[in-house]
Amino acid sequence: MRLFTLLLLTLLSLFGGSYHFDETRYIYSIDKTLKMQGEITFDEKGMRIDYTKPEVRHIIYDGLSMKVVSSDGKVLQDVDLNEQPMMKVYMEFIHKLYRGDYDALKENFEIKQTQTVVLMSPIPPIDKVIKSVIVHKRATGLSQIQTKMSNGDAITLHITQ
Repeated sequence: MRLFTLLLLTLLSLFGGSYHFDETRYIYSIDKTLKMQGEITFDEKGMRIDYTKPEVRHIIYDGLSMKVVSSDGKVLQDVDLNEQPMMKVYMEFIHKLYRGDYDALKENFEIKQTQTVVLMSPIPPIDKVIKSVIVHKRATGLSQIQTKMSNGDAITLHITQ
């Protein structure tokens, strides 16, 4: 489940480039809150998350697979997304959110939008992983993403750039 919470970092509905973030993550199973920082870069095909604090770690998604890599380049996880359909749906969701493709996201979410807030309620099968997503926008882009996971975890991302 930690992998799912790490991946939620990618919930930055922006249109390309590189963005810095601060993350606060509550892990229900151990009743602990973690604070992390990093940078995310994405393009039409995939994305890369580079955590810088509290430890260096990288998550790389290329549309077909997802890898978690340590600071010394050691691959900690290598997931073939065709073998894990729930993970594939989740990663596709994140990538669509990045691109701001709300029409495509309607396949897996009921979406309500105002000028400054996007409320996303998952429908099956993604509701087994995500309980809700709230995206806060400002004139220059996103400012915050709040995600509640079905397992009780919660993640808040503050976009700092």
